[in-house]
Amino acid sequence: MKKIFILISFVMSMYAHNLIMNVMDNADNTITVVGEFSTGEDAAGALIRLESLLSGEILYKERLPQESELTVTIPKEPYQIVLDGGPGHTIVKKGVAPLEGFNQELKGKSINSKLSKPQESNNWNVITILFFTVCLILFALAIYFSNKNTNKILHQLKKNN
Repeated sequence: MKKIFILISFVMSMYAHNLIMNVMDNADNTITVVGEFSTGEDAAGALIRLESLLSGEILYKERLPQESELTVTIPKEPYQIVLDGGPGHTIVKKGVAPLEGFNQELKGKSINSKLSKPQESNNWNVITILFFTVCLILFALAIYFSNKNTNKILHQLKKNN
């Protein structure tokens, strides 16, 4: 019984991964963007974009190299950093201001329709997860009691013969 629960836990944890983005200000008008998955895997090949909050245009775009770390010059206007790791794996963070400040400040509303939005890969709600867990437990109990009763019947048959 313990082996079944361990196996189920292992299989579920293999598919549970989230994209993580760390942004570090290097204090020299550059930032370093690091991408990885919560499982410890590098996010090499994920797309990094810097998008203007004023116009919505893409200021910088490049894929993460093998070491999953990229150093970028900070734009002179308000921006957001987007790490796109594929469908359901998009992270968006507000950009860091350069040392001398932005040339133009963000006044009023930005161009929201053009900007990337964060996406979560886990669309399951609590009810779905709870229902799935209850089904797994009931299935495991059915197997356990079926095995126990089968062994009892076999033991009685051997005893009678």
